[in-house]
Amino acid sequence: MMAFSFLLLIWIVSMAVVSSISSFLPSTQWEKVGYLDMTDPTQHCPDSWQKITSPRLSCGKKSSGELCDSLKIPTSGVSYQTVCGRFRGYQIGTPDAFRMSNQNVKASIEIYYVDGVTVTYGSPGSRHHVYTYAAGINELNNYPSTCPCTGAGAPPPLLVGSDYYCESGNVGPDWNHTEFYYSDVLWDRQQCRGNESTCCIASYLPWFCKTFPTPISEDLEVRICTDQDLDDENVAIESFELYIQVNHTSMASIDTYAIIGITISISFVVFFSLGVLVAICIGCMVKRRSKVMPDEVHETVGLDRMQIAVEANSSYEIARYKEAAEQPDYI
Repeated sequence: MMAFSFLLLIWIVSMAVVSSISSFLPSTQWEKVGYLDMTDPTQHCPDSWQKITSPRLSCGKKSSGELCDSLKIPTSGVSYQTVCGRFRGYQIGTPDAFRMSNQNVKASIEIYYVDGVTVTYGSPGSRHHVYTYAAGINELNNYPSTCPCTGAGAPPPLLVGSDYYCESGNVGPDWNHTEFYYSDVLWDRQQCRGNESTCCIASYLPWFCKTFPTPISEDLEVRICTDQDLDDENVAIESFELYIQVNHTSMASIDTYAIIGITISISFVVFFSLGVLVAICIGCMVKRRSKVMPDEVHETVGLDRMQIAVEANSSYEIARYKEAAEQPDYI
């Protein structure tokens, strides 16, 4: 009984150790790293962007000219390999999507290349593209300033590839340099009309997801970019969400394969010990049974001994009778 209790204690402790080690193994989960919702009146625009109060509360570019206003999105140095998100915004004036990036031979990720919003990771001077939201001048006209999906809009630069979403908030055909086009929200996969009808057909929209070949741990960055003065064009963000898929490891110094090996070894020892215990218990039960006779054996032995006693007593009585008969009669 003591041996069984001892092995049971070993098994309980081992399972606790296995459970603890398992918690050190990497686990994947989504973490929200960036969020803005200007439909909530308690929200505020970042200092690097200007607050627009009418006709829709939103955050726009603050600097005028061919510049980008940046917002850093910290990721706390964690390792991630996938970024997902979505943006909602508004067109102000006459943004030109990718037109200027095709006219500017120096277009790169470090400078303006779109009228819209860019999502990147890395520091200035070593930025890497994640996703781009472009705003075209209108939905109907065949101009280079419209979205590429219209068939006439300028294509995105090579650094963007197919990782972009372009839409216009102006149904056209005319435009106004100072108008806030609030009736058609940008990048919501709604009201894609005219030449822009093919811009919103991707099933994953309005979300984007970008997976990188290898894990990264650098901060993200959101920039609002235009190439002309604010009295000519701007892009306003009403809301956005950014998520990263994180691999959590509580004990980074322990090699994953080593942890798995330890877990398997402990499990083997526990189950082997239990097997030995079962074998010992069975052996003890068999040995004990061989020494203790069953009840029917006891009864048989008892009857035999009674028979011997009866026979012995009968023999004694016969011997006494013969001895008495041989004695002479002295009457």
